[in-house]
Amino acid sequence: MKKISTFIRALLSHTLFLVNIGMAFWLLLCWYSSSTNPADVKYIGILSLSTAFPLLANFAFIFIWLFTRKKWRSLLPVTVLAIAYKMILPIWGLNFFSTNNMEPQLNGLKIMSWNVHGLGLFDKPFYKKRPKQIFSLVEKQQPDVFCMIEFYTNTDGSNKEASNYFKKAGYKEYRFMYDNDYGAKIYIGNAVYSKYPLSNFEEISIDQYIKMMRCDVTLPNEQKVRLFVVHLQSFLLADKEKALIEEIKNNTEQLEKNKKYSKTFLEKMHNAYVKRAPQAILARAEMDKSPYPSILCADLNDVPCSYTYNTIKGELQDAFVKKGKGLGRTYNLISPTLRIDYIFYDDNAIQLLGYKSISTPNLSDHNPVIANFNFKK
Repeated sequence: MKKISTFIRALLSHTLFLVNIGMAFWLLLCWYSSSTNPADVKYIGILSLSTAFPLLANFAFIFIWLFTRKKWRSLLPVTVLAIAYKMILPIWGLNFFSTNNMEPQLNGLKIMSWNVHGLGLFDKPFYKKRPKQIFSLVEKQQPDVFCMIEFYTNTDGSNKEASNYFKKAGYKEYRFMYDNDYGAKIYIGNAVYSKYPLSNFEEISIDQYIKMMRCDVTLPNEQKVRLFVVHLQSFLLADKEKALIEEIKNNTEQLEKNKKYSKTFLEKMHNAYVKRAPQAILARAEMDKSPYPSILCADLNDVPCSYTYNTIKGELQDAFVKKGKGLGRTYNLISPTLRIDYIFYDDNAIQLLGYKSISTPNLSDHNPVIANFNFKK
C-alpha cells in the first residue's frame, strides 16, 4: 500500500512538472510573438491574446514548488518570468497603493478617450437616450479634452445633439475625421472636443479606411502638446460571431457543433494581426516627427505585449502601467483580459498624476480610459 501511495505521489509530481514545462514554453511563445511581425509567422500574433494565462500559471508554479521537497523546480518558472518580465506590468497593473490624482490641474491636461460604439447607433433597436447618457458621464469626469472613437455625424460633418451638449459643457473646439460610412447619410470616425485651442489639424492615412488624427493642443500657459487619435484594424467579427463566442464561453458543447467556424475565426484574427502591423509602424513613424511632447489616444484592437502594442508604443509610456490596477479590461465582451484601449504619453516632458477606466457595459462595448497630466518644468 505504501509503495502504491509513493508511486501515485511521484506520478502526480512528474505530471505537474510536465504541465509547468508546457506553461513555460507557452509563455516563451507569447514573449516571442510580442516582437515578431505577424506577417512573418502565421498565427503567431494570436498567442498575445493568451499571455495573461501562462503568466499567472508560472507565478502559481513558483509557490507550488516552494512548498515541496523539489524546490529546485521553482527555477523553471522564475527563469521564464525573468525572460518575459517586461510583459508583467502591461498585463497586470500593480499600483494598488500609489496615489491617483484625477483632479484637474492649472496648466495641466485631463484626457478622456472612449470608443462610444456609434453612440448606440449599432445597437438594435437604437436607444434614443444613449447619446445623452454617454455625454452625461463625460461631463461628470470633466476632461479638458475628450476623444471619441466610432463617433458618428451626418454627411455635413455635424452631430447637433453632441455639439449642443458639449458647447454648454465648455468645449470650444471640435474636430472630426471620418474613415467609414454607415448607410448613405452617416459618417463614422474619430472626434475631439477640447476646452483648449486646437491647431495644426491633419488626417493621416495609414491604410484603407484607417486614419490617424493629429492636432496640437495649446494650454493656458502656451505649452503645446501634440495629440494623436487612432483606431486600428478590428477583427471584423460580426455581431452573430461575437454572440457565438459568448455562447461557447457558457456552453462548451457549442464548440463541437461549430467547429466549421473555428477556422474562419482563426483566419479573420490572423488577417487582422497582419493588417495592424504596418498600420502600427506607420503610426509610430508619424509620431516620431512630433516637435512637441506627444499623447496618443488609441483603440488598437490589440492587447498589451502584442507586436502592435510594442510597435506603436515605442518609447512612450502606457498610462495604465504607471497608475492602473488589475487587468484593466476595456472591452466588455469575450474575455476579461482584453485591454485594447490606451493612452500613451511622453514621460520626458509629461507627468502622469492619475489614471482610471470606468466600467460601462450598458453604454458601449468599450470602457472609457482617463488620464490626468501635468507638465515637467
